[in-house]
Amino acid sequence: MTYRSFGSVLAYAVMAMTLAGCTSFSPVYGDAASGRDMSAVRFHFAWPDTHLEQIIFNRLKLAFPGPALPGDPTLDIAASTSTPQGSMSDAYAVARPVNVRVEASVTIVDGEETIFEATRFTDTAYQGGKLTPTDIASAAAARETAAKSTADALRAAILAGYGR
Repeated sequence: MTYRSFGSVLAYAVMAMTLAGCTSFSPVYGDAASGRDMSAVRFHFAWPDTHLEQIIFNRLKLAFPGPALPGDPTLDIAASTSTPQGSMSDAYAVARPVNVRVEASVTIVDGEETIFEATRFTDTAYQGGKLTPTDIASAAAARETAAKSTADALRAAILAGYGR
């Protein structure tokens, strides 16, 4: 190996080490997701009123697993679903896309004081106009998928804006 090739290998190694030192990876989910101990963020979870709210609550309970203490705030969800007009495509005369929107608001309350509020939504679509059982199953699956996505968006909003 010549000095020239050794020098270029050494330069590449130094550059790789420098770049590796400048980058970092952090987990998106789990206890270290926000750079702080997520078990320290605890909530009393209100009772869900609908199936969509139950899906969102279940996702948030996984994100904030710490057991609530008597002085911890209460987290409540209000979720709704709608069918916005318009379609993404009308390429097929049958089985046109049906839009679905799941919108949810999270409210964190400590006693009578509202500490944090955020609203997020997810839009999706499914192919409608099929056989009735298939259409019903497609609509339910689209709503549940949108609810899970909305829960993840609410989780991110809570992590970004809720400070205790």
